[in-house]
Amino acid sequence: GADMQFANAVESAGIATSPLAGGSGAFDLTDSQAHGRVTQPRVERYAQVVRKLNDARVAAARPQVDVLAGLEKATLDSSSELKSKQIGQVWKLLAHYTSPKESRNIAAGACAYLEETFVEHVDRIVAQYPHDANVGGIPSTNRKIRGYLNVQFGRLGRVPAFLEMFNDEAIWAHMYTLYRCGFKQELLKYALDMEDIITDSDPGFVAHLKGFCDQAAAIRSDIPVTAASLEDPYKAALYKVLGRGNVSKKAAAEVVQTTEDYLWSSLAVVRDAEQIAAATGHPRNTLESLQALMLKYGPGHFDPNGNNPLLYFRVLLLCGLFENAVDFLLQNDRFQIEAVHIAIALAFYGLLNIPSAETMPSSFGSYLVAADNSGGRAMLDFSRMVIHYARALPDTATDDAVNYLLLLTLSTQGTCDAGQHSLCQQAIERILYERTDYARYLGDIQSDGTRKRGMLERFLPLLGISSNEQFAQTIIRRLADRSRDEGRLADTVLLYNLAERYNT
Repeated sequence: GADMQFANAVESAGIATSPLAGGSGAFDLTDSQAHGRVTQPRVERYAQVVRKLNDARVAAARPQVDVLAGLEKATLDSSSELKSKQIGQVWKLLAHYTSPKESRNIAAGACAYLEETFVEHVDRIVAQYPHDANVGGIPSTNRKIRGYLNVQFGRLGRVPAFLEMFNDEAIWAHMYTLYRCGFKQELLKYALDMEDIITDSDPGFVAHLKGFCDQAAAIRSDIPVTAASLEDPYKAALYKVLGRGNVSKKAAAEVVQTTEDYLWSSLAVVRDAEQIAAATGHPRNTLESLQALMLKYGPGHFDPNGNNPLLYFRVLLLCGLFENAVDFLLQNDRFQIEAVHIAIALAFYGLLNIPSAETMPSSFGSYLVAADNSGGRAMLDFSRMVIHYARALPDTATDDAVNYLLLLTLSTQGTCDAGQHSLCQQAIERILYERTDYARYLGDIQSDGTRKRGMLERFLPLLGISSNEQFAQTIIRRLADRSRDEGRLADTVLLYNLAERYNT
């Protein structure tokens, strides 16, 4: 009776329906370098962050905890295992999506990240080739950009003939690079200083730039753009992101060479879509169309040999395709553990699209739930992923397994979703039933008859349980009934006694 109900309830929660029902097959957390079944050291580092997160969730409805900083530290402390610098940078990108400054605007956050990393790249190149860069003394922003371009052109052996030069300075290359770094004010100042020169090349440019930087939507830019006027690819690339005329893709191809440059340029026109549409009279560039294009390209386009899975993962993250990004990374054994925690961070900040407990489970081998017919974003089967991860933790880490299962109510922070609460309760009951350490989690009755608290009692609010009485009537009672039906006598006595004690 009770046991069948229990099985049905868990089954309807999409745990048992999946071919990975046991869950342990989904994640292998053992250390292949070690002898015997030893868990990889970074599993514990991430678990610490999750424990802190749950402590903060119990303490306040709006938990004050820097989850990203904690996870970033865990990743960096694991660099010798991970042998990857790229994965550590993910946390900085996510920080841009969660900062109030970029106000959760995906394109703005992604551009800010790509600009920040480009500035680091410029600094690195200038430091690496001091002789070619020839920056001298204390480098100002403009001297640094000049130095960077010196190195770039030095590699070619000369400044390409088609660049517009003035006094040995490639003015459009300089302005484009300033903007690529996110130095908007410096760009404006540079353009005003060079106005006489720029006017020869494009009389209306400085006024256009001023209107654009001041976010005056009134700029209209009906300049005819010809191949001759855009021979300089830097000029074309800058026109494109500032909405100056209608620039062909080919015109800027020499400048936009890396995946990062391509994404920055594509995201910048989404970020400033309103102004660009007002200036050019063309329809707005939308994030949705960029997302559709990246999904259509698929991983093979960015990583044809399949030896850099993080590249496509970052492409998806930068376009705000969080669910697809996590699902893609989960399929890579090397970074599965990171993928789980990236999903946890996204869920904590309310950025992950998660199906309700009633939705159809995801298909075998993937945690992605197809978008509903409204053509919306895909969803990530967060609950199933968390359950599989918790169940893959070793028997010695039941505390951590319980802490991970408490994340099943993470996305419902502040709202009450009965389905998530009951799923969370059932998943914890199931693991406790399998590992039978009831005294530790549910409490014990000491020889003098007094009740000793169990670990779960602190976390009742996260389980959607508001009192000890309710705890006794639900979780403890169900486990007692199940133990009775399965003939586990000692457990049955303890559990019924506990339930009584909680009620008194």
